[in-house]
Amino acid sequence: MAQKNKTKIYFWIKLDENFFKNLAIKNLRRTVFGGDSLVLIYQQMLLSSLPNNGVIYYEGTLQDVAQEIALNLDEKLDDIKLTIDYFQKAGLLQIGDDGSAEMLQVPMLIGQETNWNKYKREKKLEKFQPTSNQVPTEIDIEKEKEIDIEKEIDTDSLFDNYFQIFSEFTKGTKPQPRIDAMHEFAELSPEQRSEAITGAKNYTLWYQNSGNDIKYSKNAAVFLKDMIFFDYQEVPEDKSGYDPELGF
Repeated sequence: MAQKNKTKIYFWIKLDENFFKNLAIKNLRRTVFGGDSLVLIYQQMLLSSLPNNGVIYYEGTLQDVAQEIALNLDEKLDDIKLTIDYFQKAGLLQIGDDGSAEMLQVPMLIGQETNWNKYKREKKLEKFQPTSNQVPTEIDIEKEKEIDIEKEIDTDSLFDNYFQIFSEFTKGTKPQPRIDAMHEFAELSPEQRSEAITGAKNYTLWYQNSGNDIKYSKNAAVFLKDMIFFDYQEVPEDKSGYDPELGF
């Protein structure tokens, strides 16, 4: 049976050309001694908050979140306190009632990709690494773009196929969560997407013949999120005693 490895998500911050033009950043660098170091600490705090959508949770291990941040970032506590105090006053950071630090810029700067997309991006960069004086031409780049578009169309087609299976299965019973299912499907590798379609077909066939109430079946999103499709690469043996030909 295939291994049930959940897709890992990588996060990053998209810093645009205006980051250092922000008045709070410019003022900190110009008027505060050691301001450049505090900007660097602020960036480290932004990065450390990414997995939690901009929040550095206070775990309660140390006296406050500043001490925990100082320990995690290997920075001086006084510098962390100065950074927190400055960016609080600038309206870019706030401390919640639970003591956690919320980095208010992060939701506007955050980006993410799956490990599969990260792998594809890195392989594409490898392909265009000059081995001598070779540099990718505009034609090469356009061909890559066309291939990516074709892959996106193929992915959309596969998802429509997958989602239709569940929609037909539960027609008139309960609506399927299309957006959630689409996000989960996009995180799968190409091989897993094919396995998801096979699993969906086998699962719905088995469930319909099991005599169970359809309203208690798994939905299209959960079927992907919990990797249930791995268990239905073949139609399971029905041990309920139900005979689909006899109808009981």
